[in-house]
Formats: sequence, structure tokens, C-alpha cells
Amino acid sequence: ANRAWKVPEGKSLIAAAALPAVTLTAWHALCEVARMRSGESVLIQAVAGGVGLAALQIAKELGLRTYGTASSEAKLAFARQHGLEFGIDYVKHDFEKEIARLTNGRGVDCVLDSLGGEGLRKGYRSLAPSGRVITIGAARVAPDSYNPVQLFKAGAELVRGGLFHPFGLIEHNRGIAGVQILLLWDDLPHVQRGVQQLLSWWERGVITPHVDSVLPLAQAKRAHEALQSRKSRGKLVLACTGEESW
Repeated sequence: ANRAWKVPEGKSLIAAAALPAVTLTAWHALCEVARMRSGESVLIQAVAGGVGLAALQIAKELGLRTYGTASSEAKLAFARQHGLEFGIDYVKHDFEKEIARLTNGRGVDCVLDSLGGEGLRKGYRSLAPSGRVITIGAARVAPDSYNPVQLFKAGAELVRGGLFHPFGLIEHNRGIAGVQILLLWDDLPHVQRGVQQLLSWWERGVITPHVDSVLPLAQAKRAHEALQSRKSRGKLVLACTGEESW
């Protein structure tokens, strides 16, 4: 009962289902770990995904300059509709070089990393002095299947991410932290405080969960395949009651 919240008046249960995991992750990463302040800048990897869009909306509320990467121009155009200022197609362009160009060599104050591997290392190099990387996943490291070739490629990508030694962090005046919000689920005061903030923002229209599609629970496999294809935008929701509208 202490982890249940009332859906705000006029908001749908489908949209509510799309809210907690991604927005709590983005809130915790930007507000609690990175401690972002108005006027600072953030690079959001996979900006058109669930966490990416949530982080983008929160970043705008915090008064941050926003940079984002995605795998297509269509996804970047979609993110710009939600307030993204500078978009980078990481398939066509080296985002590390683009960040250096866009910031006149300074870098950004924070990188919200969901790539892992080489993407994590390049994000770290894209930081300004006193910058911090918050890593929330490793999409580039995860193998597409469990055949030996894919596992080898995943291992190689993991190695390309490199190691971060404390002396290096000191020398560069940079920080790196990891976030997995589900592992904080038992920190009830923290979760409750975060959800109350998110519900307040939702009611005010600061954040709006974007639902890519709603599928019945029996088609959960299709939902996972859509996620693996990396073509979805925002969240996919499984409906247990057959309701597919929101």
C-alpha cells in the first residue's frame, strides 16, 4: 500500500503505467545523483527512448541546455518536438566530435549514458571540467543473441569501454556514477519523494509519458521484439485487461 499512488484527475491508467520506471530513473539521475543546476548542459543518449524523453522533459524544467543522440533523423525530429535543442545522429556522426564542435571544445556538464562500451568512454571524454557521467545501461554491449559470435562482439565492446581509475578521475576532475532505480525500491522515503515530485510535474504538464504502443499481455513477445529493434519511441505498455486506448 505504501508503494501505491492515486492517478491524478484526468490522467489515464495507461499513461500512468508508462510513468514510474523511466521518469524515476531520469529524476534520480539528474536531480539526486548529478545534482544538475539551471544553466548547465546535459547530453542524453538515446534521447527518443523512454528514459531519454523523460530526462529531456525534466532537463527543460531544470533550465538545462540539452544535447541528445539517436539512431535516425526521424527520432531526433521527434525529440525536438519535446524540446531538444541540439540533436546528433550517432550513426552518421561521431557524437564526441559533434559535442566538441557544438560546445567550442568545452564539453557538457553531464552525460546520461545508456550505451555502455565505447559510447561510455566517448561520453566521459565529452565532459567539461567537473562534469559527471551517469550510466543507466549498456545497450551497445548487450548481445543481439546468444550465439558465440554475438557474445564475442559484446565482450569486445565491453572492453572498448575501458576502465576508470580513481587517479584518472582526479586528474580530469570528472566523476562517474551508476543508476539502477529498481535496486533502490526498498528505500521507501526516497521513492515516495521522487514519485510525489513526478506526479506534481505530471499534473502541471511538465512531464508527459509518451506511449509508443499498447499491446495485450498475450503479445508480450511482440513488445520485446519492438524494443530489441530499437524502433520504438517512448514506452511500450502491456495491457492486462484488453484495454488498448489511452
